[in-house]
Amino acid sequence: MVILSTAKKGILASILAAVFFTTMDVGAKKLIHLGTGEITFFRGVIGLLLLPFMARMESRPVFSGKDHLLLHLRGLFGCACLLFFFYCLNGLTLGDAEILTQLSAFFMCLLSPVFLKGKLQKRAVPWLGMIALGAAIVLQVWNYHSFNLFAVFGILSAFFAACAYVCIGIMTERGGHTQTELVFYFQLYSALGGLLLMGLGHWALPVGAEWGWILELALSALLGQVCLTWGCTHIHPTMVNFLMYTGILFHILAGALLWGETLTLYSWVGGSLIVLGSVLLLKQ
Repeated sequence: MVILSTAKKGILASILAAVFFTTMDVGAKKLIHLGTGEITFFRGVIGLLLLPFMARMESRPVFSGKDHLLLHLRGLFGCACLLFFFYCLNGLTLGDAEILTQLSAFFMCLLSPVFLKGKLQKRAVPWLGMIALGAAIVLQVWNYHSFNLFAVFGILSAFFAACAYVCIGIMTERGGHTQTELVFYFQLYSALGGLLLMGLGHWALPVGAEWGWILELALSALLGQVCLTWGCTHIHPTMVNFLMYTGILFHILAGALLWGETLTLYSWVGGSLIVLGSVLLLKQ
């Protein structure tokens, strides 16, 4: 029997989190014909039903009874992040969509000095510029036909992800919140946001094998959260962030194998700059 060290367990958990988040996005892309509202709603509802299993892993009461505004904002921003990401999947490859989500590190660096303890250091400016340049190359901002609305949705998804992370960061500084509580509000607002979109237009229930993909999507999301939490409790969060970049490779491979997607040279060059800039930011 192989006994893994604490560090190796954390590394394995972080890579598994990237794998599960990739399979979640594969499920979303498979169901994209249903509509963003339907995917978000059913993902949220099934996620809520699965939360009791996650709650059993907690060593303290799930609900803290404090920071209600921050919890609701975390849910709202998380829902917005998810909705815009699903929208961007309509017009981008899995690889490009995942590359754009890495801009959350860029936005986090801008928002953290305002809302969290700590200041934006001058030495971070070159790496922020590198990330911005990488994003411009991926988006091909000089080419109107390449810079489309779906790319904007990807950027908005990254921005709202950063907003959600800031809320989580503030609550982490204050202490007293469980992972299940934070995930609960995300799932709740996902279900409500999806339901609102469904009510604004024509909606359709999943049929046949589509239910299987809905379940796969929700399970992957929950397992990804569990693995991510496990990773953060076994190794330094900075190392977890490094390892989560493997998700870009997994997204590219999934897109190529399932849909025959290929990335342009601009995506490879720009994506490399985004990842390198984010890594250098994390190392500070």
